[in-house]
Amino acid sequence: MINRLATLIKFGIVGVMNTAVDALVFTMLAALGTPALIAQVISYSCGVLNSYWWNGRWTFRDARRQGPNNELLRFVITNLIVLALSSLILLLSNHILGWNLVISKAAATLLGMILNYIASRYWVFRAVSATAAYPSTDANERSVS
Repeated sequence: MINRLATLIKFGIVGVMNTAVDALVFTMLAALGTPALIAQVISYSCGVLNSYWWNGRWTFRDARRQGPNNELLRFVITNLIVLALSSLILLLSNHILGWNLVISKAAATLLGMILNYIASRYWVFRAVSATAAYPSTDANERSVS
């Protein structure tokens, strides 16, 4: 229980760092006149790089995980989906609903954070069970009790 709480706190700290990176890059690009969707893709990508680095090396460092290739593929898939959904929220809230760009970005970021946590916790950085990590050599072996 304490380990899960520590992991959640670390994930939250990394999330705050990612959000800061994303917001800073987005703000700089928007101030330079970059269209919102292009700024979103670039800023989100910067946050994603930060996220993968810190979550892989700090947040989930101690977990017996599924291996870097599967993990990286799942991470990329997750973040492409979250990027698409958060970009859609940004576009709809800003251009269709007429919300302020900052409010639209905040809504897109909040949705992205929630989805990213769920996917990271239960799919991307999930720990494999000890039996999956060290499978029995005989698939038909049964325990006798």
